[in-house]
Amino acid sequence: MSVVKDYMTSNLASCNASDDLQTLAKHMKEQDVGFIPLVENDRYVGVVTDRDIVVKGLAKGSPDNIKASDVMTENVVTGYPDMDVQEAARLMQDHQIKRLLVIENDSIQGVVSLGDIGIEGANEVAADIVSEVSKGKGNN
Repeated sequence: MSVVKDYMTSNLASCNASDDLQTLAKHMKEQDVGFIPLVENDRYVGVVTDRDIVVKGLAKGSPDNIKASDVMTENVVTGYPDMDVQEAARLMQDHQIKRLLVIENDSIQGVVSLGDIGIEGANEVAADIVSEVSKGKGNN
């Protein structure tokens, strides 16, 4: 049985929910990612994507006056390290998401993405997920 911890990226950068959007954007650029988990008191509280910064954040005003908590997604769909990869893939497909945050005891363990699953030979699963994600609203 393949489990998520065998596929996930575990050296994941995070930011504080109180950081401004410019700080988040700099972290994303430095890490070459489009997704940053947010923490408060060593517990995850949400995520911000590069799209959130542009669509939600810039629409509110100057990026250095807007906090991550103002644009973050709080109700994050998560998985756990020992979750079966097929189950994780179905979760991603059902919720039309491209990345699944991996959590254990309210602590971020990593993230698994469509690319991670596809790289490991689960091309059919990844194709199904992409097909479902593409059906989502505002996914251009």
